This record gives sequence, C-alpha cells and structure tokens, in this order.
Amino acid sequence: MLGVIGVLAGIFILIFLTWKGWHMGLATVAAAFAVILSNQMNIWSGISESYATAFKNFAGTWFLLFALGAIFGKVMDESGAASAISNYIVSKLGKKRIVLIILITTAILAYGGISVFVIMFTMYPICMALFKEADIPRKLFPAMSICMAGTTCMTFLPGAPSVPNLVPTEALGTTIYAAPAIGILGGIFVFVLDYLFFTRVIQRAAEKGEHFTVAADDAIIDLNNEAQLANLPPIWKAFAPIVVLIVSAFVLMKFLTPSNYAVVAAMALACIVGIVLMHDRFSPKQAVTVGFNNGFNSLVVTSSIMGFGGVVTASPTFTNITQWILGLDMSPILLACVGINVICAITGSASGGITIFWNTLADYMISTGINREILHRITCIACSGLDAMPYSSGIVLANNVGKSELKDSYIFMFISNAVIPLIGLVLAIILYQIGLC
Repeated sequence: MLGVIGVLAGIFILIFLTWKGWHMGLATVAAAFAVILSNQMNIWSGISESYATAFKNFAGTWFLLFALGAIFGKVMDESGAASAISNYIVSKLGKKRIVLIILITTAILAYGGISVFVIMFTMYPICMALFKEADIPRKLFPAMSICMAGTTCMTFLPGAPSVPNLVPTEALGTTIYAAPAIGILGGIFVFVLDYLFFTRVIQRAAEKGEHFTVAADDAIIDLNNEAQLANLPPIWKAFAPIVVLIVSAFVLMKFLTPSNYAVVAAMALACIVGIVLMHDRFSPKQAVTVGFNNGFNSLVVTSSIMGFGGVVTASPTFTNITQWILGLDMSPILLACVGINVICAITGSASGGITIFWNTLADYMISTGINREILHRITCIACSGLDAMPYSSGIVLANNVGKSELKDSYIFMFISNAVIPLIGLVLAIILYQIGLC
C-alpha cells in the first residue's frame, strides 16, 4: 500500500511542480525520489540505473530528430518560408478556416510518418502567423499542434507508421492496416469532434475578449503589411522543404529501418533544401545554432519525463498494478482498454503504455480468441487517452515549443488528446460489437 501511495505522491509532485513552472528535470527527480523511497528501492541504483537508463535511451533514440526538427522550424521561420505559407493559405482559404487548415496540415505530416516532436517545431512559426492574423490566443497552439499527431494519425488510422500502431504487430502477427473500417470511421469521428471543439473555443475566446499575444523573442510578420510581404520568398521555395520532407520520408521508409532512421534522413534533406533555396534571406549559421539549442533543451526536458517513467516501471508497485489489471473481472476488450489507460496514465506515454501492456499481457489477450485485428486496433486506439497527463512528454514539449503556460493550455489539451479520443474509443468498441472490422 505504501508503494502505491508513493507512486501517486510522485505523480502529484510532478504535476504540482510542473504547474508551478519548475524545471522538468528537477520536478522529475523529486518525483522519482518519492517513488524510490516509498517502494524501498535502492536510492543510487534507482537514479543512476532506472532513471538514467530511461533518460539516455530516449535521448539517444530521439536526439537527431529533436535537433533537426528544431533546426527545420528555425529555417522555415527565419527564411520567411513559414510566413509565406501562412499568407498563401489565408489568401486562398480565408481566416475563418484556420482550424481546418491546421488540423489537415498536421494530419498530413503525421500520417506521412513525421514525428509529433518534429511537427511541433515545424508548425510553430506557421501557426503563429496564422494565429496573429486571426487573433487566436497562443494558449491553443499546444493542443491544436498535437491533437491529430497524438490521436487520429497515431492510433486510429490504419497504416500509420507510429510506435503504438507497430507494437501490436509484434505480438499478434498483424499489419499496421489492421481493422481498417473501425480505424477510418473512428479517425474521421475524432477529426470532426476536434474541429467542432476548437472552432467553439476560438469563438468563446473572442466573446471574452481574449487576443493573440507575441512571445518576447518572436518576430512574427504582419500579413497585412505589403512591404513585409514583398520580402517573403516565392511560394514554391517556401513549400519545397515541406514537400521534400513528406515525400522523402515516405520513400525512405521503404528502404531504411527503423522508421526513425528514414525520418531523420528526410529531415536532414529538408533542412538542406531550405538552406540552399533561401540562404540569401537569413543567416543559416544562426538558424542552425539557435535551432539546435532549442531542440537540445526540449530533448532534455522530455527525456527527464522518460526517466521518471523508468523509475515507476522498475518499482515493485508497478508489477503489482499490472497483476491487478490482469485480475479485473470484465470482458477482455474492456480489460485491455482499462489496463492500457492505467499504464499510460502512470507513465505519461502512449508508446510506453501499449508496449508495457503487450509485453505483460500478450499471452492472455491472445488466449481469449478475439479477432487479432480487432485486438490490434482497439488496443492501439486505447493508448491515446489518459497518456495526455500534465507530465506527458508531448504535453510538456508542446508548451515548451509554443512558449505557453501549462496552467493556461492544459484544459484544451486534455479535451482534445484525452476526452475526445476516449469518446472515439467508445465508438470503436461499439463498431466491434456490431461486427465491423
């Protein structure tokens, strides 16, 4: 019982300190100590092994993606490419369709295999120009930038090259296209709910007199200033790096493994294309240096969260929790949905949650005799729910990139990345019950 209290105390400490604006590294270490002490774990090995191993594994795996993603975003920003794209979109579709534009753009990037971390850096300069033009509060950026990449295009849509969609294939022998009907219908349903939600939130913000605010170190172009617009690069040059990114990632995934390798190569190529085409409009050295620094800082923050998760999963309490999940008296499908969400909530990670679930309960789930494609899709969808905790790496990074406060943005992130996908999960279960696959 003490161990459970310690895990809950650790999560509370992490949320509280994060909410108060403490550095994530300090917050995760403090939370890790609460778990270590309450579970009577060895203090040194808990920090130097459990915490440090999870930290370094994540940092080592995602280092290049974070660095290149931040560099790419900076190149698009300082070259004027992001502003040119924003101006082009507004001129063609109008300010009233900005929510639809952002959701579709992020969905395309995510379904094309681009990491959610890279999408945040890529979309930030574009979104800021769009937000300024439509006078949308910046606190909505974190939620709008990751809702598609963290739900619809990560877990619902068949064929998504995401970790949650790949993990079940190893245990079940399925493909990433498992249960396409449920995935597609559920994905469309979630997309529509997100669109309606953000549209209403923006309307209410306008009614309350809330406005867009510029961050201290941002230089956002005025899309109504003809002199500034005249200095923007041609639209084909602005779009070229993004097109190269999507196309090359799709092609390289057929030849390079793992998928991260392909995305890193595509991201490097996109950065080079952007610099070559628009080097005369900005300082490539400054953009690369600042971008690398931003990416490195974000990597440390996110890796710290993984370190805390490593301590939790190494604790005896976590083993007891998984055994408790296995002993729940409910149907296998509901057990899977509850179990995955409990694990995701504890670890703050969709990928970590579904990986631990299948590593722990694969034999039991297979023994139930349920259609393996259904198991694949339902469990994949289930992990995009309570993973959206305040200490989730995606949640923290989105606020870090968006230069917003968690206390201002989290309510929108929780609804778009937890409540709405959980409603989508209910729909998926209903579709399964009526025999749709």
